[in-house]
Amino acid sequence: MPIDWLARNLLVSLFLPPVNVLVLAGFALVVWRRWPRTGRTLALAAALAFWLQAMPWFGNRLARSLEVARPLDIKSLSASIDAPGAAAKLPQAVVILGGGISLGAPEFGRPDGVDLHRTSLARVRYGAFLARHTRLPVLVSGGAPSGHAVAEGRLMAQVLDEEFGVPVRWIEAQSLNTAQNATFSASLLTNAGIRRVYLVTSAWHMRRAGEQFTRAGITVVPAPCCSERPLDPDAIPGWWPTIDGLRTTREVLREWMALAVGH
Repeated sequence: MPIDWLARNLLVSLFLPPVNVLVLAGFALVVWRRWPRTGRTLALAAALAFWLQAMPWFGNRLARSLEVARPLDIKSLSASIDAPGAAAKLPQAVVILGGGISLGAPEFGRPDGVDLHRTSLARVRYGAFLARHTRLPVLVSGGAPSGHAVAEGRLMAQVLDEEFGVPVRWIEAQSLNTAQNATFSASLLTNAGIRRVYLVTSAWHMRRAGEQFTRAGITVVPAPCCSERPLDPDAIPGWWPTIDGLRTTREVLREWMALAVGH
C-alpha cells in the first residue's frame, strides 16, 4: 500500500464522518475540565453534527447539489438510435468509470477475495444495460490507487464479460484518480477515432468526471446512475439517522473535496 495514498486518505478522513465528529468530541473532552461551558457546547455540537450527517435527508440534499444531468430516457434513446443518420450524431462508445474494489469475497475464486465495490458494481451493471441498448463498444477505466495487485479496470472487464455477457474493447488500468481516468481513456479513444461517448458514473460524480473528460477533448453525453435511495419503512423518512445516510454524506463531502483540488 503506497505511503502517500495512505497519508492522503488519513488526512482527508479527518474532515469526513464519522471521524470529524470524533475529533470534535475529543476536543470537547480536552477543554471540558478547564472550560466546562465551552466543553459542553462542543459536545452538543458533536452530537448534533453526527445526527445531521447521518440523516438520509441531509445526505440526499448534498448529493443533489452535485447532480448536473438527468438519467437517460431509454425509450427515447432506443428510438434515436434507429433514426436515419443517427450514427453521425450519437456517441460512439460507452465509458464506465470505476468506483473502488473490495476484499473478502472468496466465493468468486479470485485472489485475496477481490471484488468490485458496490459503487463500481452498480456502475458496471448500468453500463452493461446501456451497452446492450446502444450496441456500442465499451471502455472501462480504473487503476489500483491502493496498490493492490488487481487493477480495477481489469476486474470490471472480467465482471462485465463473465456476469453480464458484455465484452469490453478497451481497458484503462493505470489511472489513480478521475483526472487520470479522463486523460488515459481519451488517449485510447482518440487513437480509435472516437470523440463522443456516453459517460457512465454515479450521479454525484458526473460533474467532476464530465469536466475532466471535456478537458481531455472528449464530448460527453452524461449517463448518470446509482442515485437510488434506500427505503427503510421502520424509520422516520429522511430524518432518522441511518448508516446509509452517513455513508451518503461521507461520499458526497469527499466528492466536494476532490472537486476543490481538481482530481
